[in-house]
Amino acid sequence: MRLPSRKSAPWLALLFAIVLAANLWVCFTRGWEDSFRPKSYATLYYPLDMPSLRRWEVESPKVLRLDLVWNKKPASWQLLVDGKPSAAVIGAVPKLHLVGELYDGSSSVPLDDFKHRYTLRPQPAGSGPDLEFTVNAISAELYRKNGMQWAKDIYLVQTALPTGAFGRDPLSYWTDDYRYMGAEALAAADRVVREEMGVRDGDDTLTRMDKVVRYLRTKLADSGGVPKDDFRWLNPWAMCQEMIAGTGKGWCTQNAQIYVFFANRAGVPTRFVFGANTQDDVIIYTGHSWAESWVKEQGRWTYVDVTQSIVAVQDKHGALLNSADILHLVEHDAFDGTTARIFKDWSWKTLPGEAPPLTTVNVPFAAVNWLARQEFNRQAIIKYRHPPNVEDIRDVYSMLLQDRTFAWVNFKRYLWDPPAAYSLLPTEGAHTYRVRQWLFGALVLAGLLLGVALMRRRD
Repeated sequence: MRLPSRKSAPWLALLFAIVLAANLWVCFTRGWEDSFRPKSYATLYYPLDMPSLRRWEVESPKVLRLDLVWNKKPASWQLLVDGKPSAAVIGAVPKLHLVGELYDGSSSVPLDDFKHRYTLRPQPAGSGPDLEFTVNAISAELYRKNGMQWAKDIYLVQTALPTGAFGRDPLSYWTDDYRYMGAEALAAADRVVREEMGVRDGDDTLTRMDKVVRYLRTKLADSGGVPKDDFRWLNPWAMCQEMIAGTGKGWCTQNAQIYVFFANRAGVPTRFVFGANTQDDVIIYTGHSWAESWVKEQGRWTYVDVTQSIVAVQDKHGALLNSADILHLVEHDAFDGTTARIFKDWSWKTLPGEAPPLTTVNVPFAAVNWLARQEFNRQAIIKYRHPPNVEDIRDVYSMLLQDRTFAWVNFKRYLWDPPAAYSLLPTEGAHTYRVRQWLFGALVLAGLLLGVALMRRRD
């Protein structure tokens, strides 16, 4: 590769100016909600902290090898076959012997009669959930006898585990440690969690969430209103103190940010979620933000809307529902049997039925889902913010001078770390993201070439 000559400096300077102008034009004319990276449901809702199955493979002689994806590596597994204890399975990559797993010790069972339910229990006990598989076999001979040429035996594996090769992130990817706030502020917030919210080590996850929401709704009941510009870069602890003191107001965005902060400090992995829509193929802000908390007892993310005093939503079987689940419920108007865990004390005082003061109750979700119906329309794009959990810049670029964490995070989000997103319809998020990267890369390259040309000109 030839280095640029001295004579090329003016042309490189012109190229640099053009590319710089293109970068600035894209930056300053972008839509507020254009930065996002489309993700699958599986990537967003099956964290690496829970096991999934990438693939399975039948090894000879009739051994099923399970390629698990999990950030834990059990050294052994207790095996149960059809509910009865069997030989232990050793190794982080478990293998199941498919033929001969009969209780009488016989290995002469016809392949087509083979059907067993296998349970793998990671050891030591309590280190993870049971993994259950039902295996059915169909022999190649059965196909051949009935006139179809088939070369090998088939094993059908049924499991409730998420299966496939998809991106995974651990819960820690979504959990902000808020180190940028400083030790003093974090210590003060932790005292509030212990002493004022009353969160205890023995509390289950939903109880912790109840206590956080109850405290925030009590303290911030009269703080609703237009937030000042400084709330774009202030950390959630500072925002909460101002809103409690009456020197600041907040919308759903501030309520959600403050909940995410305190829930994480209370030991509940929680992420900030917000909505966007399309209008004439342009992304527009919907005007609502909420959160999702990880409930370890169920191994599921659940929808939390502090502004609406909604702590969780669950289906008729008691399984917790996340934002994408609710998006699908809205699309099909399928709310029968779904319930919401709410506080009636604030948003739902006129809702029929009695409830003890400051106590959560379960009510039909259809009775409290008007905002969800509004936000989760077919054009909705659900966006999940990756920490640090600071706000996005909104036109007032002088805010970038207020706080270095705020400035750095917004720079990252603009170029290579936009929020993940889920939508029912195709989006332009990935394209927008690539255009910015290419333009910025061209700017860096043009700057380097110009620098070399200017150095050679000096010589």
